[in-house]
Amino acid sequence: MAKAANGEGTKYKLVNGKWCAALYVPLPDGTKKRIYRQFHTRKEADEWLSKNKSEISAGKPVLCSDQQFGEYLEQWFDKFGSVAIKDSTRMNYNGYLRHVQRHKVKDIKLKNLTADDLQNFISYLQKCGHLDASPQALSAKTIRNMLNMIHKALEHAVGRQLIYHNPADYIQLPHVITPEIRVLTEEEIIRFADAMQGDSLQIALILMLFCGLRLGECCALQHNDVCCDRGIYYLSITKSLNRVTNFEAKVGEPKTILRIQETKTAKGRRQVPLLPDVANKLLTHIQWQKELASQSYGIYEENPWLVSNELGHYLDPGTVRKKLKAVAESIGITDFHPHCLRHTYASQAVKCGVPLPYLSDILGHESTSFTAKVYVSLDLEGRAKAQAAMSELIKKTIK
Repeated sequence: MAKAANGEGTKYKLVNGKWCAALYVPLPDGTKKRIYRQFHTRKEADEWLSKNKSEISAGKPVLCSDQQFGEYLEQWFDKFGSVAIKDSTRMNYNGYLRHVQRHKVKDIKLKNLTADDLQNFISYLQKCGHLDASPQALSAKTIRNMLNMIHKALEHAVGRQLIYHNPADYIQLPHVITPEIRVLTEEEIIRFADAMQGDSLQIALILMLFCGLRLGECCALQHNDVCCDRGIYYLSITKSLNRVTNFEAKVGEPKTILRIQETKTAKGRRQVPLLPDVANKLLTHIQWQKELASQSYGIYEENPWLVSNELGHYLDPGTVRKKLKAVAESIGITDFHPHCLRHTYASQAVKCGVPLPYLSDILGHESTSFTAKVYVSLDLEGRAKAQAAMSELIKKTIK
């Protein structure tokens, strides 16, 4: 193959199957800089080369920003990054920006930012990235989330022609090791339920343990979210209660507030059927709340929250978390987190043979494959039964 003429650009296939296109472009000071981008197909690489060569031939300038990276990130977030995102995501992004502002990478000019600079930033985060005083590594998942935000911001800079290519395309991110999922044994489930007997927050334990709800979803449920269709009782899950940063806080006002938001994902909006015993317990709880309302002289909530205070108003999920953790520790479960109740529900459902598509919908997962990846691996008993299907072949083979 003949070598491409100077200025024509070049393209080549990478070991990961993608295509890389490279081209020399003129800079305002009269020098040239080699720019490059990765693409999924050869056609995309050809189109990118053709577009840039045409613009260079027409004399159209491609901007090369002298703005510092940290300053650019702040402006990007204010104008573009904070648009149409949830408060919880906005809270995370604010934290990521604070990490950038603590590192020298913030002072590098946007036009000079390289993959090496970002890789050095990642190394720093892996060693002492925590925002508190003690040097401590950030988790691989947090680092990945942070660099995803940075990649998005830099891709926007490419689109606005502030830089020629996205240096975040070429970084290596730390591998995320999925932590071992803690599920309760049947004996622990019984002890936990007994310990919560008669407690007003027992309903939270039941909703998470036997319906697979997230804590925020559980705390956001009201009476009108308990529905019945043709004799089948179910929960209508449409929202979640979470504590988020109070971005509009003035001096002296709390920095965080409780806010009822849409569910974590679109799939999170779902209908969760109730087992008869669970439905009966829930209806009994609702009746008990109605009796409290009748004695409250009209100050009880008209549409009470199922997990509530003495006046039917919602409770801070943090309060519920502390209560459940305290009860768990009192019965010897020292490694408890409310999310393990959801894990316990899912693992028990797999063992009982609940079809994965239905289980995925009940849990509000984005895909059945995610449900299978997380929970089928927990079912050692199920895998043992699957292996047993080969018993006859083994008996004939191994003598």
